[in-house]
Amino acid sequence: MKQQHHKKESDLVSQNGYSLVELLIVIVISMIITGAIYMSYISQQRSFAAQDQVTELNSTSRISLNMIANDLRETGFGLLKNGTFNINGFTQVLTFTDNSNAPDQITLVGAFRKAGTLCSNGNGNAVSPEDTTLILVPPDGSGELENVNTTDKKNISIAGIRYGIVISGGGADFKIQLQDPVAEAFPLYTDSNSNGSCDDGEGVPVYLIEDYTYQVAGNVLQRIRRLNSVTPDIDIIAQNIEDMQFALLNNDTVRVNILASTARPDPNFQGLGNPPETIENRNLPATNDALRRRWWQMEVAVRNL
Repeated sequence: MKQQHHKKESDLVSQNGYSLVELLIVIVISMIITGAIYMSYISQQRSFAAQDQVTELNSTSRISLNMIANDLRETGFGLLKNGTFNINGFTQVLTFTDNSNAPDQITLVGAFRKAGTLCSNGNGNAVSPEDTTLILVPPDGSGELENVNTTDKKNISIAGIRYGIVISGGGADFKIQLQDPVAEAFPLYTDSNSNGSCDDGEGVPVYLIEDYTYQVAGNVLQRIRRLNSVTPDIDIIAQNIEDMQFALLNNDTVRVNILASTARPDPNFQGLGNPPETIENRNLPATNDALRRRWWQMEVAVRNL
């Protein structure tokens, strides 16, 4: 009987489980471990987010710099070296707006885009220097000469060597009239696909001469085409551009500066992202924010200046 009594006491002891103090200790330890895991996760997430922002910052600002540089290299192409022109109000190949307390602005003039192909003169023959009437076809994929008109798209370059002003035609009319004789002989198109008609690429290329203005509005880098027209084309090139500065060197080289920042602050970078004190002739104030910044600088030779 005594043996059975002791066995029941043992069963009661084993059924009591953990004490309240032990449970509280386990809960506290679990919370500490969970908190540490959570903080590690948050730290990693912030690190990944910051790295993504830096990657985007470097990518978009570098692309912007290369785009400006490429357009600078083509600036002046298709214009008379010793002639006068007026492209939507601009009479210089390069026009700078220099600011010492704001981003600079630059306007480039040149034959940046293909407008069509020169097929023949108005009679379907080879083009002679005295001709003022030309027949063009639009680039592949376009049903009309959308890059040629008599207003803000009237300035063209034939083969990059002759400058002309369109006074009629363009659009759905492939026969255009120039203000002055073309002053150059151009061959009749070559029917390379033997279809009996002039197609894009079978004659001399014709380019649209236009103006590109790069400016920073707010923190947005814009490229504006045909600035003085009623409805200019505005392309957003990049966001979060804090400054853009230019300097003309030796009359044929442009130094381009772009200062970009991340879109969101990095808490681990507080007070460490100050911009350079000076970019060209602009002094930049120090900041105490947590934005990361990147300053790009490139010197570009303008071939046709």
